[in-house]
Amino acid sequence: MHRHIFAIAAIGQAIAFAPPVLPQVQTVSEGAELADLASLKAAAEAIDPLAEAAKSEGAWSVYLEALEAENGPAEEQAHALNRIGDSRYYQQDIAGALASSLEAEKRLIAAGATAGEAMAGTLANIATFYTGVGQPEKNVPLQERSLKIRTSLYGQDPERIAPADAKALGLGYLNYAAALYEANRFGDAAEYVDPAIKGLIRGGMTDTTLFVALSSGANIYIDAGRPLDALRLARQGIAMANKLLPEEHPFHGFAQGTLAKVLLQAGRYEEAEQPARSALDIMTERLGPTHRNTLVALHNLGVVQMRLGQYDEGIALMLARHERLMEISPAEAVNSLLSASNAAMEAGRDDDAMHFARKAAGLARELPGGDEKALRGLLTLSQRLDESGQPEAALDILDEIETRVNSSGSELPVEAAIQRGLSQVRAGQDEGWEHVARARARIVDRMILDATSFELDADLENYFESILLIAEAAIISDRADDALNAFELASWGVNARARQLAKLRHSQFDRPDLAVDIDKLRSGTARLRLLARERAAMLAAGRFEAIGEVEREIADLKRSVSDAEAALRTALPEFDTTRRPVDVSIETVQARLGPDEALLIAMPAKRGLLLMAVTPDTVVMKAGLGGRPTIRPLVERLRLALDAGEGADTFPFDDAKTLHDLVLPADIAAALNGKDRVSLVTSDALSRLPFSALLSSVPDRPVRDFGKMDWLVRHHAFATVLSPSAVLGSQRDGGNAGRFLGIGDPGNSDEAFTGETRAALAAGEDLRSLPSLPASREEVRLAGEVSGASERIVLIGDDATEARLRLLAGTEYSVVLFATHGLMEGELGGLREPALVLTPGSGTGGATDDGILHAGEIAELGLSTQIAILSACNTAAGRSHAAPAYTGLANAFLASGSERVMLSHWRVQDEAASQLTVEFVKRLRDGHAHADALRLSQLSMLEDETDSGSANPARWASMVLIDGR
Repeated sequence: MHRHIFAIAAIGQAIAFAPPVLPQVQTVSEGAELADLASLKAAAEAIDPLAEAAKSEGAWSVYLEALEAENGPAEEQAHALNRIGDSRYYQQDIAGALASSLEAEKRLIAAGATAGEAMAGTLANIATFYTGVGQPEKNVPLQERSLKIRTSLYGQDPERIAPADAKALGLGYLNYAAALYEANRFGDAAEYVDPAIKGLIRGGMTDTTLFVALSSGANIYIDAGRPLDALRLARQGIAMANKLLPEEHPFHGFAQGTLAKVLLQAGRYEEAEQPARSALDIMTERLGPTHRNTLVALHNLGVVQMRLGQYDEGIALMLARHERLMEISPAEAVNSLLSASNAAMEAGRDDDAMHFARKAAGLARELPGGDEKALRGLLTLSQRLDESGQPEAALDILDEIETRVNSSGSELPVEAAIQRGLSQVRAGQDEGWEHVARARARIVDRMILDATSFELDADLENYFESILLIAEAAIISDRADDALNAFELASWGVNARARQLAKLRHSQFDRPDLAVDIDKLRSGTARLRLLARERAAMLAAGRFEAIGEVEREIADLKRSVSDAEAALRTALPEFDTTRRPVDVSIETVQARLGPDEALLIAMPAKRGLLLMAVTPDTVVMKAGLGGRPTIRPLVERLRLALDAGEGADTFPFDDAKTLHDLVLPADIAAALNGKDRVSLVTSDALSRLPFSALLSSVPDRPVRDFGKMDWLVRHHAFATVLSPSAVLGSQRDGGNAGRFLGIGDPGNSDEAFTGETRAALAAGEDLRSLPSLPASREEVRLAGEVSGASERIVLIGDDATEARLRLLAGTEYSVVLFATHGLMEGELGGLREPALVLTPGSGTGGATDDGILHAGEIAELGLSTQIAILSACNTAAGRSHAAPAYTGLANAFLASGSERVMLSHWRVQDEAASQLTVEFVKRLRDGHAHADALRLSQLSMLEDETDSGSANPARWASMVLIDGR
């Protein structure tokens, strides 16, 4: 019986639901054939013990009394006693449950029935209940005895025996797997999950036990490092529950909760929110607000909220009913406390973070030596101590962890190994870096494996915090190459991998057959990620009728992608190498930089800002002030002001200056002095704000003029690159000698409405209610005229359809311009990915010509261009500062074949967007590099004395250049 399974996460730990005790196979005896006994037993069996536990206990007690009065067989009495035990367990009377099953064992021994199914089931129940009363050491030996009886009776392969026997054997495997998990033998436990499920399905099991098995199996797979198998079982559990259980059954909550937890472990945080909320609603309604599983659902929703950046709400959920959770399971209470500690740290509540960590560690010390939750609780305290400047105290806690790990014969968790190395480095111990380096090798291997799966988070965000600790240790150790490679790892998200594939395709331009396979791999992987999200959303929303079609498309695409990979691996011996993180050195970067160029890396960690500046002759790196709790509020206030177009009287100039001083402290600023072009690598909140809008100084006078301020755009031209190694890539920069394609003013709106901004659509509004964009028509026309392109194609109004765009996508362009509305994820009736608005087609094209160009569709276009300009609102935006940088539309265009993408950070005024875009294209025509062209265009608006409003950074600073070299 599996109750304490949880998922490892950097911010919070998800807890598994406590599934019901697995009922054992019923043994019908001669005594049960009596008419009155048969009716009593049938009545008891008809009651769902999970939904109506007290009523179930009463019915089985009546049946047991009748059996005893008739001196019925010991096996049948044991069966009734075990079912009474199950019912007591559901009522959280674990001691009473144990007493009932111990009595069953006693009667079987007295009758000499020690080698049959009745004893196997009884031992399994006793093992489970002993764990529940704090004696987990008895679990594995008892489950081993139980499984040994069953394999003696039925053999080992559930698919080669009779269905009834297969069911019993499946239960034995599952109970043993859960016991092994409780003993922290995750890999061993996982080996028994599939035989268990196969046995139950062959046995025709359709009751709650099957769903418990699927849920428990999914949780076991998570902690055994097999997330894809976990997702498979979680989906299967929801689908079968919907098919076989009544709507009001509590297991629907278990199934939704398991799916949420598995999605969390896969790094798919936004998708986890809906099933987590559904689980909580179902548990609260059907089990009550204080039931253990309701508390678990509450905890897991808190983990989701923290992962989405809603820290205060997450902490509140985490601590709700906390005292009750401590009574039920101290191990799960440790999870709640360490998750709350991590969230408090992210929120800047340092005192609360330390308080929760100390409390978690205190509870952890009461748990068994090798308990995984105990290790997590202690590790959290070591992290808080190290972050507060107490590395020696942190090392003392890490010694505790290592002692526990050694006693259980396990390997030190990679997160603990990194923390030990970092604390040793801080404490001045020479061996610290070696610990970090060995842990780094473990992480890289895992990242490469996970990157190949479309089911897991495309940006590998679960690894990000550990990699930042590696970078910090390298900086403190003055190991510049190691720090640079850590930043490369931290940047190896979906965008960087998409560009690796694009480069591979470009290198094989003379091999059409290989180019086709590369395109199949690129577009197929992008489509599979989208379909995986759609499938999870359908399961969470109960839209089971549509899942079959999605499953078929997934199966077809998986075969296509697998075939393409096999063909490329055969034809290109270097294929696998091109899909690994790039090894990069300071020397190679410096050799690539021009005399007026620099690379700046700025990544906020929990307690500090990690910085590196590389120029042709200088390297400066530091773990500076201003971690995420400091950076995020500054960025948020600036974004709000810029989005609202605030005037000089209310604009937060001091925040722009403070943020400048954090990302460009004196030594970093000195290194960049005189470097006109800066390639920028950022993460977290710093990816949500253009550096050009930071202020190097603020005048000490009450009246401030935007046009006179010392904005950073006056000093540098910035281009965001996907990773440090991107500066090594070849590039065609500047010039419009090729083709120009412009798409604008889609004919999808009521002409009675006009709008000043290219606004994102409010949820639920119809596409045709969007305001028209009259300036975008002129923007596209003017941009084409000034481009100097040899061929200009303009799609406006009714011509701006997806169908027309697809016909033109196979050609190479210098500039592709979209001047239209941008839609963010979650808008337009539950839009599940960002999109651009085009003109709806005639109706014959279906979803591929519906006027909404989704990110997934863009990725499949094969739109090859030197730059794609998205002159629309919020095209660079994510849902929150916690979202990965520049995913969505940026990733889609880069994957499609664009070398660069220019996107907006906030709502774009129609006239300002047009002015900036036309000026940018003109500068490209004149031969300026893309980053220089953007900077010069911004400066022209900033210094335009004929329009006093154009100097507002809300107008000139919204666009950011992503260089996908």
